[in-house]
Amino acid sequence: MKNTMSYCGYSASMEFDPEDNILVGRVLGIDDLICFHGDSVADFTQAFHEAVDDYVSACEKLGQTP
Repeated sequence: MKNTMSYCGYSASMEFDPEDNILVGRVLGIDDLICFHGDSVADFTQAFHEAVDDYVSACEKLGQTP
């Protein structure tokens, strides 16, 4: 079983939280802390994509390299 996924060159961890019955993730390999979650694999994937897109956009607005 693979516990990571990738999008636009970014990777994220993927863990199941049995207490809240959700998938929880964190973007890996960056200095900033970006966490997200989803109720299903589809929701989790969408949240990961949105988190990466928002991170890249915020870096661009701040003039920083993601």
